[in-house]
Amino acid sequence: MSHNARVLGAIALAGSLMGFSWSDWWPPAFLQPWWPPALQQKIGELEAKVNATETEKSALLKKVTDVSQAADDCKAQSNQMAKAQDDLKARVDQLQAALADTQAKLQSMSKPVKPVKKGKK
Repeated sequence: MSHNARVLGAIALAGSLMGFSWSDWWPPAFLQPWWPPALQQKIGELEAKVNATETEKSALLKKVTDVSQAADDCKAQSNQMAKAQDDLKARVDQLQAALADTQAKLQSMSKPVKPVKKGKK
């Protein structure tokens, strides 16, 4: 085995034995940006605002979904009620027609009554 392969194997073994992950030691500190403390604080505040805004956005999206579902339910119920109203109107029309027919039959079946004239006394 070459010397380079042994060194690479030793580094990999040492890293896994020590429990380091790739993110624990890369990038090295000299490659990481350095920010002044006031700017680091401002970055932290902005990150907190972003997290809070994302949470609020998720909550609002859930509410929008709930309201949309409620609107769909109301529209379906409105359609059902309109259909029921149309059915009732048709039934009323049928009943009125049946009533008119029945009244016409009754009038044709009954004989006209002549008024009784009272004699003179």
